[in-house]
Amino acid sequence: MLRRLFASRGFVSALGALLAGVIAIAAGIVLLQPAKGRIGYCAILPDTIGLYVGNDVTLRGIKVGTVTAITNENAAVRVDFRIDAEYPLRGDPTATTVSDTVVADRRLAVNSSSGPDWKPQTCLTRTATPKSITQTLDALSTLADQLDGGGDPARRDSISNAVAEFDRATAGTGPRLNTVITQLASVLRSPDASIAHIGSLLDALTSLSKSVANGWGDLRQMLTGLSPILQLVNNVWDQVVQIVNSIVVLLPWINDITSKYGGRILGLLDNTVPFLDLAAAHAGSLQQLLDLIPVVDKGFRTVTDPGTGRFMVSYRGPTVTLDQPGADQICAALDALLPGRCTKSSEGLATTDLTTLILGMVGRA
Repeated sequence: MLRRLFASRGFVSALGALLAGVIAIAAGIVLLQPAKGRIGYCAILPDTIGLYVGNDVTLRGIKVGTVTAITNENAAVRVDFRIDAEYPLRGDPTATTVSDTVVADRRLAVNSSSGPDWKPQTCLTRTATPKSITQTLDALSTLADQLDGGGDPARRDSISNAVAEFDRATAGTGPRLNTVITQLASVLRSPDASIAHIGSLLDALTSLSKSVANGWGDLRQMLTGLSPILQLVNNVWDQVVQIVNSIVVLLPWINDITSKYGGRILGLLDNTVPFLDLAAAHAGSLQQLLDLIPVVDKGFRTVTDPGTGRFMVSYRGPTVTLDQPGADQICAALDALLPGRCTKSSEGLATTDLTTLILGMVGRA
């Protein structure tokens, strides 16, 4: 019966009409659905190993476009790609090639930040590509060769010597290490207390940060005003150092004077106490004496020799006047002893220098 059904012309006609209707509906859906807009970008990569035209372009792991062209540009490679218009690149975007497995083809991963839209005519230059397997193996081979001494027989045992030295350095530290690990395990078994302390510390640090932020203006003003003071201290410090050096020299002298003459100085000070009391009681007399100092100073200035600067004191002794009628007899007697020591005036009076007369007679005797 089925054979007759499939062999009948009516079934074949109905099946053909059904397929034609399905194809027409699918074509209508495709044609009627609006095409998604895309934006074309380019990136300059160091290499494009494993990347081909048609590979996916992803943004934070989500497929947003495809690679459209790969061309050489100087020592680098230019990769053109198109992504959906709803995911435009912004700020300073980056690009790199990523492979989920070792043998799979790579995909182009792009990333953008906040900011203005990236201009499509400007290629991305912040790019990077992972090393190939060959480059990685070559680097590992070079490292192993360097660790093996690089063909130098004298350095061939450097790794084994280092391991042996490390073994000798850590010998006997096992029990201590075990104690540390045991204590760490006990702390990790009850981390609530430690976390609470850390939380309190963070809260205190937050409060401190807020206080500093709120008072930063005052702190900045204080630091700005502190600059001239520090400059003044810097200028005066040299003088302070000189004073300290002088004190270092004077202290031994003061120590010697105190050791040798301390008793006498203290005794002298004790003896001056009554005189100080007396001076305090006669402050008015002292004031009068101080008032006489300019007069005394002027008197000393007048008795100095202008040529030599030495003191020159002139003294005039007392004189005696002799009345008549005995003046003539006394002068005659004095002239006989000391000629010229007695002078007569027109009034009949006679004068003589008494001091010269006495001293002369003593010397003559």
